[in-house]
Amino acid sequence: MRGAFTFEGKRYYVSGKDEKEIAVNKALRLKELEEGKIIESNMLVRDWAKEWMQTYKIAVLSDEQYKDYESRLNNHILPVIGSLRLKDVKAIHLQKIMRNINRLSGSRIKKIYQCLNQMLSAAETNELIAKNPAEKIEVPVGEDGTHRTLTDEERALFLRATQNHEYGLLFRLMLYTGIRPIEASRCKKAHFDFKKKLLYVETAKQKPGKKSNHASRYVPVPQEILDSVKLVEIDPFEFLFTTNNGTQLNKEAIRRRWKAIKREMHIQAGGKIYRNAIIPPCMVADDLTPYCLRHTFCTDLQDAGVPINVAKELMGHSDISLTAKIYTHYTETSLENASKLLDKFRNSSNTSNENVKI
Repeated sequence: MRGAFTFEGKRYYVSGKDEKEIAVNKALRLKELEEGKIIESNMLVRDWAKEWMQTYKIAVLSDEQYKDYESRLNNHILPVIGSLRLKDVKAIHLQKIMRNINRLSGSRIKKIYQCLNQMLSAAETNELIAKNPAEKIEVPVGEDGTHRTLTDEERALFLRATQNHEYGLLFRLMLYTGIRPIEASRCKKAHFDFKKKLLYVETAKQKPGKKSNHASRYVPVPQEILDSVKLVEIDPFEFLFTTNNGTQLNKEAIRRRWKAIKREMHIQAGGKIYRNAIIPPCMVADDLTPYCLRHTFCTDLQDAGVPINVAKELMGHSDISLTAKIYTHYTETSLENASKLLDKFRNSSNTSNENVKI
């Protein structure tokens, strides 16, 4: 059976098995309408996401930040809820997004959730949904986001894995110069001074009034990297590392390439592969990220005796305290060297003390 009623000049219909149930459903529906809980828009999430980006984000984000928001939407959010109507999105749908990304770093998870929450909050503000369901979900902590250095074993595996790999030059450049992944994506052949063995690291272009924490700078480059760059047949002013479509690498593209390197490291460590997928257990630690290459470079500077104020400039840190945090890290080799120096000091001290007459 069906029943009908009018609210603010519009006709609404409810159904029920008898007149009593229809009356109850009418009352419930009327209450929802009066409280503003009924949304009549049939807009899809993917359509709202596009409008939200164009209306709310394009004017306040740098080009790089805008691309990162697009990456969060296209790679993690829209594949799950893009085809749903906004008003049909429930917390359980969003929890599935969170489940899919729970192996990412904590910082990346927070950024994806931030994008999701902002988009749905704007939809609530525009009365496209009654309530933002993102406020009710549990956000996973993610993997340990602490960036560390490579162990001696990992460094050996990494160098073997990248020796002839198609993405090897990209990540070796990061290890030997300490540049950030996003800085590597901006590299052009014209940025290399092959005579002075230097690389000009270009910072991101900022919107007027915005300031970058990443300083443009020159960093030394090993000859083996320079030789590899020379062999790349490309226009000097084109990006050195690109996608298959010839566009600049974004964070997601770098992440996929790093995954391929870790798979090769797994093979080099004696791990097995089936249908291009790693057979557990993985021989490479989960927390090994491209940023570990950068921290390893900084630790190499420390081991080589480079003064911390010089290391700050090479790393492009805005504050020397950031450099100091990494300088407190140590590798197995530096720990062993410290142990040998202490033993030498103690032996020398003991010998001197034995010769002292009491």
